[in-house]
Amino acid sequence: MRIALFINSLDGGGGERAHVMLANALVARGHDVELIVVRRTGPCEALVSPAVRITELGTGRAALSLPKLIRALRASRPDILVSAMAAANVLAALAGKVLRQLPMIAIEHGDMNAVYHVEKKQFAARMAYMITPWVYSRFARIFCVDQSSLLSVAAFTRRQDLPLSVMPNAVIGDDIDLLTAQDPNHPWMADDIPVFLNIGRMVSQKNHSLLLQAFARVIAQRPARLIILGDGPLRPELEQEARELGLQDHMDMPGFRNPFPFLASASALVLSSRWEALPTVIIEAFYVGCPVVVTKASMGTLELVGFGRYGRIAEQDSPEALAQEMLAALDAKVDKASLKSEGARYSGSAVASIYEREFAAVIREAAGGDGRWVPTSQA
Repeated sequence: MRIALFINSLDGGGGERAHVMLANALVARGHDVELIVVRRTGPCEALVSPAVRITELGTGRAALSLPKLIRALRASRPDILVSAMAAANVLAALAGKVLRQLPMIAIEHGDMNAVYHVEKKQFAARMAYMITPWVYSRFARIFCVDQSSLLSVAAFTRRQDLPLSVMPNAVIGDDIDLLTAQDPNHPWMADDIPVFLNIGRMVSQKNHSLLLQAFARVIAQRPARLIILGDGPLRPELEQEARELGLQDHMDMPGFRNPFPFLASASALVLSSRWEALPTVIIEAFYVGCPVVVTKASMGTLELVGFGRYGRIAEQDSPEALAQEMLAALDAKVDKASLKSEGARYSGSAVASIYEREFAAVIREAAGGDGRWVPTSQA
C-alpha cells in the first residue's frame, strides 16, 4: 500500500513518537510510506527510518497549511491518509472535504477536553476544536489509544455516530535493543545511589512540580537522585523550584536524550502527570524492565500498570502519596520478564499488522463509483 501519515510536527511528545513508530513499522513491512509534517524539526526527526519519505509543508503554522497539504496529497496520491492528534486531524478532515474520495483515518492520543482547555488560548487551536463535531465525520475510522480517550472524543464532539474504536499505539521499534545498549553518558547511571527518572515535556500537563515536591520528601529519608529528560517552556520555573527545595545537587535536567539506556539503569520511572492517554513512556519502561510509579492520570495509565500489578500507583495527587510510592519502589522486587512481556505487546510489527487489516477494509469500503479517488498504484 501507499500510505501517507500526517502530523503537525516532530516534537518530542508521545503522540509524535507513536506516529513515527507506526510509519517505521509500516515501511519495514514493505509499504510505501510518506510522513507529511507542517514542521520537520524536533527530537522525533532523528527516529524516522531512512526508508520513510518526509514531506515538510513549510508554512510554520498549521492554520496556514491546508492548501499545501491538499497539493501534497494530490501529488503523491496515497491509497490512504492517516493523521494524528486534533490539530492535524482537523486539517486532514478539511483537506478531505476537497479530496472527497480519499480514504482517511484519524488517531486521537489523549483527553480531548483536557487538551482543549490548555490550547484554547491560541485562536487557531480554539477554532479547530470548535469545528471537530462537524469535520470528524469525514473519517472512515477514528482510532483512540484507550477507552478514556474514546469517551473524551465522544463527549467533546457530542456525536454518537462517529466511527470510534480503540487501537493500541506502535511504541516498541525494531531498534530498541540497540538503543538500550548505548551508553547513557551520565555519571549518575554508573554509581550505587538510586536514580528516579522522568521523561516528558516541561509543560503543565506533566506536573513536574508535584514530582519535585515528592522527591524532596524522598531524599529527606534516604539518598537518591532525579533525572528529568525533556525540555519545554516551564524549565525556568522548575529550575527555580528545584533551588527553593534544595534539590539542585540531587537532580539533573539534561534535555532530550536517548531514553532507553536511562530506563534500563534507573531505579524507577516516575510519571507525575495531571492527565494522559496511553503514556508510551510506560510501555518503553516495561520493555527494558524498569519499575514504574504513576499518578492516576488516566484510565489508560491505570490499565497499563494493571491497576497496580505492574506498577505502583499514588492514591492521591499529593507529594506525600507520590513520595511514599517512590520509596516503596526502591525496595520492591521486580519481575523484569513480566514487564518486558507487557511492553512487547506494543511492538511496531504487532500493531502495524492490525493497522494493515483496517487500512485494507477502509480502502475496500471507499472503492467504486464514478469520480472515486485513484491512488498512484492504480493510476
